[in-house]
Amino acid sequence: MKLKKLCVMALCVFLLTLAFSGIGKSAPEETRNVYYLEYGGLKIDIRAPIQAYTGENITVTVKTETVVSQIYIKYINIDLKGIVNATTEIYLDQITHLTNSSISSHEVQYNITIPSNISPGLTYGIISCEWELMGSPQKIPPSGFALTYIQNMELEQLQAEYDELNATHQSIVQNYTELESGLKEERNSTRNLLYIFVATTVVASITVVVLLMRSPKKIWI
Repeated sequence: MKLKKLCVMALCVFLLTLAFSGIGKSAPEETRNVYYLEYGGLKIDIRAPIQAYTGENITVTVKTETVVSQIYIKYINIDLKGIVNATTEIYLDQITHLTNSSISSHEVQYNITIPSNISPGLTYGIISCEWELMGSPQKIPPSGFALTYIQNMELEQLQAEYDELNATHQSIVQNYTELESGLKEERNSTRNLLYIFVATTVVASITVVVLLMRSPKKIWI
């Protein structure tokens, strides 16, 4: 009996652990690779969310690796930008990822706030870096890359309202069609009953006339 109780208690603890293991965990942010470089013994990998909304905080992950030894990184700078009023360029962030470093691996997650007045569309980044490979200078010119697409909230709201109105319209059309079909069936039924009534009346009238014609005439004295 004690062994059974212990087994039941262990099973309950296991089920409770499974039930509460997911509490407090948010859904993983859907990200994609937005920039990748492998050149001169250096790897740079940048990941960012696929899409975001104004006023939202996003996470941009920058990972750097040296695939050979004796690499000295002078700097890695990343400028993240967006557009306001469809014409004005603004900085989302200016990141100095590494300076004067010879580490073999480095990864940092940067929290970026999307301005509330930013225009919908793509945000973008510009990366520039310089390093030495066994004393030989290496450098890439400033390179641009697409970052995160900013959703158009007003357009999405209009789309949602349109979808709702369209669904209401379709429901009204369906109800009207069903009502019209019912009325049509009722008209057909009424017409058929009328035809039957007329036919019955005609037959009855003819029958009465025939009976009157066939009945013997009485002679009045």
